[in-house]
Amino acid sequence: MSEVLDKYLEACADDLPVMPTIASDIVKAVDDPNSSISDIKDLIEQDSAIAAKLLKMSNSALYGFPSAITSISHAISLLGTRTVRNIVLAISLKKSYRRFGLMEKLLWQHSTLAGPVAGKLAKMPQITVDADDAFTAGLLHHIGKTALANSHPDDYEQVIQRVYNEHIGFVQAETDQFGFNHSELGGAIANLWNLPESLVAVISNHHNEGALASLPEEVARLTALTTITSTCLTKLGVGRSAPVDEIDPAELPAWSFLDLSGDDVDPILQSCADQVKAAQELVN
Repeated sequence: MSEVLDKYLEACADDLPVMPTIASDIVKAVDDPNSSISDIKDLIEQDSAIAAKLLKMSNSALYGFPSAITSISHAISLLGTRTVRNIVLAISLKKSYRRFGLMEKLLWQHSTLAGPVAGKLAKMPQITVDADDAFTAGLLHHIGKTALANSHPDDYEQVIQRVYNEHIGFVQAETDQFGFNHSELGGAIANLWNLPESLVAVISNHHNEGALASLPEEVARLTALTTITSTCLTKLGVGRSAPVDEIDPAELPAWSFLDLSGDDVDPILQSCADQVKAAQELVN
């Protein structure tokens, strides 16, 4: 970790995102082999807003169950505990922002929708990554942006203006402004949250495609998928004021790393767009 990032983490400790309590408790419960569906249900029902949103999501086009789901227990049984964990995490992450203006809303929409989009792309035969892991990585890959928006909102507005007006990437604009980028900061936050090392690596390296060759195979594939998901959403204008037409996902090293070709661009973009539409309940 760089010295400048170390200093930022020390100076801005109170501004770093904190995993919402209910989400944290559910993550722990899902990872605990001794937890039951009843235990997880009881945790969810401690927050009536999360419980209601979970039921709404369970009955949405994203999952397409043929009959109505009317209870939290039923939702957990049909969706599975890891999927429920990811939905609750997605619902809860909005609370990690100190304020919620237009900048924060766009950042949150991009990250929140990256979860279900990555989960869907993970099931493609060319990609074959664990869908639940992909969902979690998509949700959290930009947690470093949340931290910078919390700690330095005016400076981060300048970063975004440079990205929009000068057509440079976030990594360059952030590095110029802060001396590190959101991927490096996000990995440090994930580490503070005691998330799995594999997830820390994905968050840290989703803009460091030179690392793909040195990461373990499964982690590298998940990292590449996270990069592709984020890039495709940016091209479609998710979390932006408008689509970014000049982006070509096929030019990414991550694209070829997953053995994707130019012929895959349009089908993947369409799949992303379809999943964004199906997952709108998460951001509405």
